[in-house]
Amino acid sequence: MLRKSRMISYLLLLTLSLGACNKGENRLPTTENIETRVPAANQQKPETSNDYQITDSNYSKSDDKFNYNIKYPQISGLSDHDKQKKINSILKDEALKVLKFYENPYGSVELNIDYETVLKNTNMLSIQYSGLGSVSNAAHPSSLFYTTNINIKTGDKLRLKDIVNTDKNFANTFLSGNFKALRPEHSKVLDNFTNEKIQARFNEADSLDNIGTEKQSDVFSYYTKDSLGISIGVGHAMGDHAEFEIKYQDIKDYMKTENEIWKDF
Repeated sequence: MLRKSRMISYLLLLTLSLGACNKGENRLPTTENIETRVPAANQQKPETSNDYQITDSNYSKSDDKFNYNIKYPQISGLSDHDKQKKINSILKDEALKVLKFYENPYGSVELNIDYETVLKNTNMLSIQYSGLGSVSNAAHPSSLFYTTNINIKTGDKLRLKDIVNTDKNFANTFLSGNFKALRPEHSKVLDNFTNEKIQARFNEADSLDNIGTEKQSDVFSYYTKDSLGISIGVGHAMGDHAEFEIKYQDIKDYMKTENEIWKDF
């Protein structure tokens, strides 16, 4: 009887000890030690480079006198619809300004222009246009090249002089071989330019407003993920235009850093 009583007491003590140990180890989580993240209902997502998309548009005509097709981009997805409308208007208008060159042709016109997006990020969109234009009575077709650059934050068109200091030192950097020709046959074409002449052209760059007149600009800039590109007009035998590029790290002294487009480079 005594042995049985001792056995019961021992089992009771063992049960109480195990319960005390498990009480601390198997504690269920409470609201005090669970971190809960609840997104703000009205929090606006900041625009990033993936917040707008690019789609193809085209403007075409075909009759006895004109046969042209011009492709150009339009964007969608910006939260600011007024700014998106403004940008799309600029993209279309700039793409079609090439038609001014053929307003009074002396023959039938054949024109085909396509575009390439060379840079798309949070702050900037850079578009290259290229193609062929010909008039039936002309000696040869013309190889065309022009660009449009857009500040995505403001919705404004950008020109070379908005982005870099186009002073005599920058012009000298361009002429002294720091910019690399994309085609080997263009490596010597800059020998015929003076500093003053190229500087004046840089200050008028990126405008088609005077196309077809004596004041026509034939210098255009474009931007890639790591380089600034500049296109200049050359003779038809050399291809009508020549492109040169330089790494951004090599033009730090000329950057207008107050322009927000440089934040992405």
